[in-house]
Amino acid sequence: MGEWNRSTRESSLESLRPEIVGAINQHIELYNLGPILNDYLICVETRSTKKKKGLFSGGDGRPIIVTAITTPRWLVWVVEEKGVTALSVRLQDMVAVDYKDTPGYKLIPDSGIDITGTITGRIGVDDNQRTSSFIGLGEEPAAIKFKETLLRSVREAKLK
Repeated sequence: MGEWNRSTRESSLESLRPEIVGAINQHIELYNLGPILNDYLICVETRSTKKKKGLFSGGDGRPIIVTAITTPRWLVWVVEEKGVTALSVRLQDMVAVDYKDTPGYKLIPDSGIDITGTITGRIGVDDNQRTSSFIGLGEEPAAIKFKETLLRSVREAKLK
């Protein structure tokens, strides 16, 4: 499906690699977020590799790795691509949609979650703090569980 081969597996905070933990801790400290991961619900890691298409396929063959963590109040994710970047967004301030339910799916089939919200520390276009991001996921049971958990947690956060 789409331009990427994706594989998602469930993980735990305790099993994350040191560079991921370091990026998350630095992000939490920089933005003074407090103990936002103490009650995490699910943690997944997705490896995405660009499919080879023709002579000029693009990409260097190295996977992009995204670690995503959902709590009852936060989504935190770390992107490993030419460095390690941690991001976060409060669930009550975001909209999450299964990518297959978006208009873009018909143009570029893929699997994942589209989110729109105020990403911690980021300013979008024209000083609008709400930005959009795509978190690619595989189609394994861990990816389905992550999507369901995140979508349910966003709905519940908005009720509080």
